[in-house]
Amino acid sequence: MFQGESLTFYTYARVDEGRGNRWAYTGLRNFFFCDEASAREALRELRGDIESDPDDTWAPMQLEKIETVPVSRESVLALLNDGIGAFVKRYEIIETLD
Repeated sequence: MFQGESLTFYTYARVDEGRGNRWAYTGLRNFFFCDEASAREALRELRGDIESDPDDTWAPMQLEKIETVPVSRESVLALLNDGIGAFVKRYEIIETLD
């Protein structure tokens, strides 16, 4: 990996329009994937697990594409000290699964 290179990853999250900071810590772990297909498959599996439990209800989730800030010693330190939000340059919602 070259220093200064931005990276692209994929993730998913619960739709929460009331949350002001997408990357604020919620107590739930984020999962990241190298490609959209892997993220989409993980989200389908999660939905299947939730829907198979009669005591649980599926809530809308969004599939997201993120681009990191350029990788550097400083940006990795920001990631470690301040959380994922300090490492995300931009993100976009690819799809919402209702």
